[in-house]
Amino acid sequence: MQASDLNTPISQNPAFLKRMKQRSRADQRFRYYGLLAIFIALALLVTLLVSITFEARSAFTRHEVSLDLQLTDTDSRSVYRSIRGAVQNMAGDPADRDVRIEMSQLVSRLAAGDITEALQTSGVDLSATYPVRVPVSDEADRYLKGLATPVHRFDGRGYDQAGERIESDFSGAMQVIQRWHREQISTIRHREFEPALRMRDGLARQAEAAPGDRQLATRLAGAEHRVELIEARLSDFEARFNAERLVLDEFTPSVLFRSGEGWMKAVSISGEMIEAEPVISGLDPDRQRGEILFIEQPESQRSIADAQIVVLERFQTAGRISSHFNGALFSNADSSDAEFAGVLSGLVGSIMIILVTMGLAVPVGIAAAVYLEEFAPRNRWTSFVQVNINNLAAIPSIVFGLLGAAIFVNGVIIPIPFVDGVFRLGGGLGRGWPLVGGIVLALMTLPTIIIASRAALGAVPGSVRQAALAMGATRLQTVNHHVLPMAAPGILTGSIIGLAQAIGETAPLLLIGMVAFVAEMPQGATDRATALPVLIFQWSTRAERAWEPMTSAAIIILLLVMLVLNGLAVLMRLRYEK
Repeated sequence: MQASDLNTPISQNPAFLKRMKQRSRADQRFRYYGLLAIFIALALLVTLLVSITFEARSAFTRHEVSLDLQLTDTDSRSVYRSIRGAVQNMAGDPADRDVRIEMSQLVSRLAAGDITEALQTSGVDLSATYPVRVPVSDEADRYLKGLATPVHRFDGRGYDQAGERIESDFSGAMQVIQRWHREQISTIRHREFEPALRMRDGLARQAEAAPGDRQLATRLAGAEHRVELIEARLSDFEARFNAERLVLDEFTPSVLFRSGEGWMKAVSISGEMIEAEPVISGLDPDRQRGEILFIEQPESQRSIADAQIVVLERFQTAGRISSHFNGALFSNADSSDAEFAGVLSGLVGSIMIILVTMGLAVPVGIAAAVYLEEFAPRNRWTSFVQVNINNLAAIPSIVFGLLGAAIFVNGVIIPIPFVDGVFRLGGGLGRGWPLVGGIVLALMTLPTIIIASRAALGAVPGSVRQAALAMGATRLQTVNHHVLPMAAPGILTGSIIGLAQAIGETAPLLLIGMVAFVAEMPQGATDRATALPVLIFQWSTRAERAWEPMTSAAIIILLLVMLVLNGLAVLMRLRYEK
């Protein structure tokens, strides 16, 4: 350092100014990093919530069809037969047995229950006709919401029809079908043909190295046969694609045409003409004409048939299809049909479980924290207990589920030596009871509440305790009247956050038997029940596509419940801090 630097004031020293600039830049970078981390976290959270909400939007509405029922009896089976008959009559009373079965599948098979109860309550006149609204099946509902299969609509007015030949400008529909063939050719070539070629070439090289291996020769022959089959499929698709007239069947996209003679299905199509056949024989023509439906997914690959789509389009044209808020999602218990399933039983079960958990974990956890922080002597035994409480907070929740199933449900059988007998520890409680679920979640939440309560008690200044004791208060009075009120915001916050975590647990509840299908409301803590997380797990494993939005809707409801609990914790903390 030069002598001139020693005589320079510190605020004007170049080295000092350089270091201050470096510290200022480092501080600014740190703030930017913090803002970037917050932005990334918020972006991921918003992405998650938007994706769940977008997936669940269709679960909050459902479609119903208006029918006129002519009843023969008042029991649910007769009502369901009348519902199926009304749908088939509107579909032209088809003679084909398969088509009649498809028509009956347009309405839910559980729809007769609610209608039967309503009719029996109001009284039934078997000679009268009753207008009712019936929920459509889950696949029909998905089609009406545009989720079952991509559908392109074209204006086909201005055509010339002669029997089953329809002439007009069908270039739009032709381009869409050609694009589908082009995509299928590319998919088969890249996902099937090229991997099959690589496998055949690899087996051929191995066969050359080991010419006497019969098993390898058999595998090579099978690979060559597979390549030939895929190559034949490619040739067939390319021939169809290059032809001026495309032949359509159940393995290609469907083209449905609303004509003056009823709904027709194209069996071949070109840019100027369609050769078609009736979808349902004897079906009356629609008032609306000239609409072409291009259904991108082949009929063999979807769960809704062309005849069902035609009848749904007729219902919409006649104004018999209406969309309503899906109140069953909030008022019904679980069901085997997605259109009648609801979260009420899971919500009631979760409330029962959390009440049991709160009644056990909160008072015991706070009492344990008060004793350990205020009254327990500082020795090795206390340190051992504190370390184990911290370790219990880190144990996976599934371990508590195993403990609950072993102790409370099954019981532990201990053989007594030298005596022909056993000692049974625990057991006797029923599988799937909210009482058992509450006890298990209370054991899991207890360490969290103890740790949070001890932290809140330790944050109270020691001067408060000393002042109370100096005024003649006992240690119990000091804790009750001074320490606990000051620590109440932190204790309540920790307790409610622990309960919010418990209400979202799934693994412990699965192990104690709450995974069973429960279609009725639990009446008490000793009835079989389910919970919202378990209901979400069950719905996510069901095969039908209609359960996907239902699962997302149940997730949103669970998030709202947890948000309410966390908001309650914030409000109570703010209130007690005043």
